[in-house]
Amino acid sequence: MALMDKLGQMANKVGEVAGDTVDYSRAKGKAVLEKGKIKDIKESLGDYVYGIIKSDGSIDMDRIRAYCAEIDEHMANIEELQAEAKKSSGNISDTFGGRGE
Repeated sequence: MALMDKLGQMANKVGEVAGDTVDYSRAKGKAVLEKGKIKDIKESLGDYVYGIIKSDGSIDMDRIRAYCAEIDEHMANIEELQAEAKKSSGNISDTFGGRGE
């Protein structure tokens, strides 16, 4: 019976690790999407500035600040997601006695 208990405990640990792995992958995937959104915003910002410079117009600083605020929001999301991924990664390593890297 001790062997069956041991196998049951191992199965539980494997299940926990699998859940943490999914959490890690999900957080990393979302961070990649956030980085893509930042790239898109920066491209729009560059297109806006380029268009204004080419037309000798005046730059709307409120519009520039809005772009920057959007970027900051996505950067904050990335930081949260990276912390979540790191936590999940640590949980995986802790289960098997690793360092969590």
